[in-house]
Amino acid sequence: MVRRFRKINRVLDSKKISLILGAFLICFTSVSADIPNDKFKTLLNNNEINEAIELYNTHGEQKWAYWLAKKFIKNGEIDTANEWYEESIKKGNQNSKFEIAEVLFHNKIDYSKSYNYFYELKNSSDKFLSSYAKYYLSIFHRYGINVPLNESVAYEYMSDASKEIELAKYSLIEYKLNGIGTKIDKKNAALMMFEFADQGYTEAEYDYAMMILNEIGIKKDEKIAIRWLERSAQKAYPPALQQLATMYYYGIGTVKNDVKAYEYYLLAKQLGVTDVELDMNMSTLSSGLRKAAVDKFENFRPRMNDYSITYLRMPKFMK
Repeated sequence: MVRRFRKINRVLDSKKISLILGAFLICFTSVSADIPNDKFKTLLNNNEINEAIELYNTHGEQKWAYWLAKKFIKNGEIDTANEWYEESIKKGNQNSKFEIAEVLFHNKIDYSKSYNYFYELKNSSDKFLSSYAKYYLSIFHRYGINVPLNESVAYEYMSDASKEIELAKYSLIEYKLNGIGTKIDKKNAALMMFEFADQGYTEAEYDYAMMILNEIGIKKDEKIAIRWLERSAQKAYPPALQQLATMYYYGIGTVKNDVKAYEYYLLAKQLGVTDVELDMNMSTLSSGLRKAAVDKFENFRPRMNDYSITYLRMPKFMK
């Protein structure tokens, strides 16, 4: 019994050893695979492009062609970036297909090729790529860019895309406001804008306030409009700052407050807003009022802008 027990124990030990060796080999292979990746990234970060290309030619990693394209985009070398995007597409990278379509579109290089790439991606299993492809196809058809202008098709694409991506849903508001490929529905547009404003999208807070002020799909209420403008202005959104300067100067929806008007005016000016009428109005204020506003202006600290339509509109290849 003792001998038999020892024999079985030896067999078990050998099995354990085999398992340990197998696990070690898997880990070693994984680590070894990461070494060229790390080296390649280091070369790109150090701008040693030629060495990175040599490493790519040696190993032929699919994702490296995509990384090279991104590097050349960052360096502003669009033509070379497109060559590497094409190389990556040959190896099956769908992100490269999407990004080159964006590059060709936004840089007005080849609208036809851009459209074809987006069209190929609209049925992609990747919902992000599919939805954004439909978003762009909507723009092509809305403005008749290299294809016949067709607002109905544009609306259909944007409506489909809006089920997955916020940018398309936000764009759909304009379609409903102006009857682009669909009937005008200002009430629904106002409700959709409220949803974005309520989530904290800076531009939507301003846009919703302006819809209230202009009674677009919602009852006019200057006091409520002021609240939404204040929320947007707290995140230093220039149009909101400009509008508030005017409203506080004239006392629209609030008690006239020249100090606040001048404070918002200074913030708007600092951010590049030009408004001749506002300039003239502010020049009538006393030096004492302006000094009080300057003191507050210097203590202004904008809130974090966590939700931005402007950021959503930025092409993926630029992010």
